[in-house]
Amino acid sequence: MKGTKAVQRSMALVMCILMVIGLVGFTSGSYSEASKASFKAGTYTGTAKGHGGTVKVETKFSADKIVSIKVLETSETVGVGDAAVERMPGKIVEAQSLAVDVVSGATEASNAIIEAVKSCVKQAGGDPQKLMIKTTTQAKTVNMSADVVVVGAGASGTAAALSAVDAGSKVILLEKTSVPAGAGTLAGGMFATNSKLQKDAGIPDATEWLYNQYMEASNYRANGRLVRHVIDESGPTVDWLMENGAKLKLADPGVGGQPVHQNDPKEFVGYAEGGFKAITALHESIKKKGGQILFDTAGKSLITNKQGEVVGVNAVKTDGTKLAISAKSVVLATGGFAGNAEMMAKYFGKKAPLGAIASATGDGLQMAWKAGAAEYGANVGQFFFFSGGKESDNMKTAGDVWNLGAMPLLWVNKNGERFVNEEAIFEFAAAGNVLYEQPDAMAWVVFDQGTVDKIKQKGFSSIADIYGKWRNNPQSYVEFNEPVDTVALNKFSDSPYDLTPFLEEGVKMGEVVKADSFAELGQKSGMDKQTFESTAKRYASMGEQGKDTEFFKNSKYLSKLNQGPYYAMKIQTRTLTTLGGVKVNENVQAVDANAKAIPGLWAAGSDAGGVYGNSYVMFEGGTLGFAYTSGRIAGVNAAAYAKSK
Repeated sequence: MKGTKAVQRSMALVMCILMVIGLVGFTSGSYSEASKASFKAGTYTGTAKGHGGTVKVETKFSADKIVSIKVLETSETVGVGDAAVERMPGKIVEAQSLAVDVVSGATEASNAIIEAVKSCVKQAGGDPQKLMIKTTTQAKTVNMSADVVVVGAGASGTAAALSAVDAGSKVILLEKTSVPAGAGTLAGGMFATNSKLQKDAGIPDATEWLYNQYMEASNYRANGRLVRHVIDESGPTVDWLMENGAKLKLADPGVGGQPVHQNDPKEFVGYAEGGFKAITALHESIKKKGGQILFDTAGKSLITNKQGEVVGVNAVKTDGTKLAISAKSVVLATGGFAGNAEMMAKYFGKKAPLGAIASATGDGLQMAWKAGAAEYGANVGQFFFFSGGKESDNMKTAGDVWNLGAMPLLWVNKNGERFVNEEAIFEFAAAGNVLYEQPDAMAWVVFDQGTVDKIKQKGFSSIADIYGKWRNNPQSYVEFNEPVDTVALNKFSDSPYDLTPFLEEGVKMGEVVKADSFAELGQKSGMDKQTFESTAKRYASMGEQGKDTEFFKNSKYLSKLNQGPYYAMKIQTRTLTTLGGVKVNENVQAVDANAKAIPGLWAAGSDAGGVYGNSYVMFEGGTLGFAYTSGRIAGVNAAAYAKSK
């Protein structure tokens, strides 16, 4: 993602996280009876393939029971994968069954543990298939009550629950996954102004700059009062998050691989230990202050009275238990709908890829709309940076897709046409948007052997020195729960790097095309051969002349494309999340088509529409900053409303 070895590891981790989070499963029922099992007593080890590598377990059996399970080795995702390691052994032992509910949000890690235990069962003479049988039971309904119910325990929902607890409300926070798994656990940092961190560092007020950025990016379709309220509360929100256990630090906003954002606006607030740890710490604060958090519990519908007021939530746990929760106010913070294929196709077309969080399936939007809330902003997607082709996830050298793709090389669409100044890659929102607008939302990155040789001799910084601005001003923070450190980034960027293994594997997997001429490259890539040949020759000519007369790219990034063989690498737009759906007012309360507040209902984070036009903002930390701050605002107001009832 950022063109360095550290980022290569980070992007591999990203894809791991997406795959782990992307397979959320729910099951219900009772488990097979332990009395039916028999084993050869002893201790056995078994292995299975997880997404991040091999999982190894040790299982101890008596003659008729699974006595204990220990996970000896794992390479699964930090945070999310850890939850599976911690919970799955206990689930299996308690149920004396392999037909247990997976740790939703960590399905692949959970299934790897189950498969490894299966191996142990076989070695002990047991029948794994019998232990996979699950019998159904009739679901029961439990009645509960609270002042405020929050649906969704990501960044915005966590902030809403915590602020409502701080205001003295009895709060229940619902989360459909088994662990914190929202976009806030993956993000790197947030915009803010006038936080204590920034004031102590002498960072000037950026209120006007941030306001103008939001309004201009939305073509002035954003709700200005909402935008201003969120900006004004952003600094106090950072202070409050830190008071409640989230570890945050300042970082230059360009460090994440977008050098155009250096000092833009000056510094943003990054995670010091990663989003998973930060949100987990905030959850601990909620519980210490008396709030209740229910994981594996999905909000299903809102409860309304005859006056149209929202007075509760119906929810379902993964074991089938139904919850009828009465409440005085409800906050919806379910993360948008980028994990819902049907909704994505409706609003963005079938070419738009699903987002990073598969559990974000539009639950909150559907609930709010049914309760009379107006639809607003559902057409805004956070198309951000790029990803490789479909087979790139299976490549051992997949990190080089991002290392190479982060360079401003020639981009052409599937027809062989150049369509942008490729310096757009330095602005991730711009890159994601322009790729989305191309046929099939994809492009080919084109380069020659001369580029490969130059990187082999001098490193990626010889093509584009993305992190050079920070050689004498080291910066760091944590994104995707992995460190982003300019010292390591520059060290890698400046080091010779051989792309040969990647190119050979890419050709084999169909993600890279290699040819001896432009015409052959166009033909092999499925482009219009003549169109691409003309495009490549024109670009090479501009490289020779040292001037981009087409899209005005800086001449230092132009390539002469004069040394075969030639290569084309697939990339496609990347969806992080969606950015709206429920129309809200400046207090983040859901409103109807006439802008009248829906009594008792708030929507925060990616469920809330009103701060975007048709695109994500062109600065760092917009999503996370809005998530935490809008959640805090929603919780404060929901608690005040509850007290008034």
